[in-house]
Amino acid sequence: MNWAGRAAANLLPLSEEGSDLANALREWRYTGNFHDLEEPVETCQLCDHPDIRYQFEIRNLKTGHELLIGSECINRFGIAATDEEGRALDAAGTRRKVERDRRKLIEDARSRRVITALVALAHAETDFDIQSFIVYLRTRGAFTPSQLVLVLWRLRTRGIVHRPGDFKLTVKRNREKAQLQNLKDWQRELISPALTPAQREIMARKPKSTTWDWE
Repeated sequence: MNWAGRAAANLLPLSEEGSDLANALREWRYTGNFHDLEEPVETCQLCDHPDIRYQFEIRNLKTGHELLIGSECINRFGIAATDEEGRALDAAGTRRKVERDRRKLIEDARSRRVITALVALAHAETDFDIQSFIVYLRTRGAFTPSQLVLVLWRLRTRGIVHRPGDFKLTVKRNREKAQLQNLKDWQRELISPALTPAQREIMARKPKSTTWDWE
């Protein structure tokens, strides 16, 4: 059975329209509710695709039934999302909303991994002031080059599981740009996975003569 056949088998019994998939799909809306299971362990309740991590809820306007599906099925089957006032969005608007929601799930998961790594580091090193780093991270959403070098170096030294690419760097201030440009080779290599292409370009520019500490 192909994906359309599987969708019909799952959707039609829950819809007022019980025979035509295209008409039945018009009864359904993406509610804007979504979940991160943290592992790809579920199956899409619409098309039966396995290994779903991010679930998006759709609801039938007539029967009230709900399904948890993958984000791709919302666009593939033309299921409309609704705006803040409950009005159906067109296909382009729905795609934008689904993509925003998916990005939020991914970003939230990234943030949780960063905090988890910092907490583990605090347990491993009692002199590590995790609270100041967390406050700074929540205030600015990223670390300075010196902070990032320190954190990633200590995580690596302690053998704490982490993803360097989860950590974000800020170089909005001239002092931060100077820090980035004056890193040693091993420090550049250490933080490189966390940098955007634009930040790597800044790092590659001629270093400026300056001094900086770990703060």
